[in-house]
Amino acid sequence: MFGFKFIQKPKPPKPVSKKVQVNFNGLAVALNFKKGVKSFRLKVAKSGEISLSLPFYATQKSGFEFLAKHAGWLATTHAKILANLPKEDEFRLLGKIYRIKIDANLKDVNLTKFEGEIHAPNFKALEIYKKAVAKQIFTEFIDKFTPIINRKINRLTIRKMQTRWGSCNHKKGYINLSLNLIEKAPELVEYVVLHEMTHLIFPHHQKSFYEFLAGIMPDHKVRELALNGK
Repeated sequence: MFGFKFIQKPKPPKPVSKKVQVNFNGLAVALNFKKGVKSFRLKVAKSGEISLSLPFYATQKSGFEFLAKHAGWLATTHAKILANLPKEDEFRLLGKIYRIKIDANLKDVNLTKFEGEIHAPNFKALEIYKKAVAKQIFTEFIDKFTPIINRKINRLTIRKMQTRWGSCNHKKGYINLSLNLIEKAPELVEYVVLHEMTHLIFPHHQKSFYEFLAGIMPDHKVRELALNGK
């Protein structure tokens, strides 16, 4: 006796997100539809990329309507960020801008002998130099605040970040800082380091976090606004 056994294939999982690239007033905007998102969130990254997060079942039309309501802010913010992006022949370090001069005869990066210029054998050497300075400055500020924070930092990671200046894993004692932060003025670098170290004690942005931060750095709000170009 013969029989047939039908095996039903499992249904593919339903998508939890989708991304649509659109043009709004001449600007490329990524519409990110996500489950779990309850409100519209418009963001302009430090690279100039624009994204709008919205609920998964929202319509593109509602996305355009939201963009239209915030068109003025979007245009102004995007233009400001683009204006602050370094040019190909510019090198930014601790709030200062240097003109890049490549000289293959050099062995090391030279910043001290040339006013407003930075000389290097190649661009790779510049990147290595930038990371070295970042590690040195970040570590100096960490050492400054460690006695106050009184928490052990088990790892400092420096890498390029597109949407944030830093982050903290308070459970593991990890601090992550953006390499591009070293382009900012020292007092702004200091603010970000303290901000992330404070998260080792307060892993949130509630009132207690800001009260502690203000006790150490009373002008932290001014520095935060300057950091984000406001």
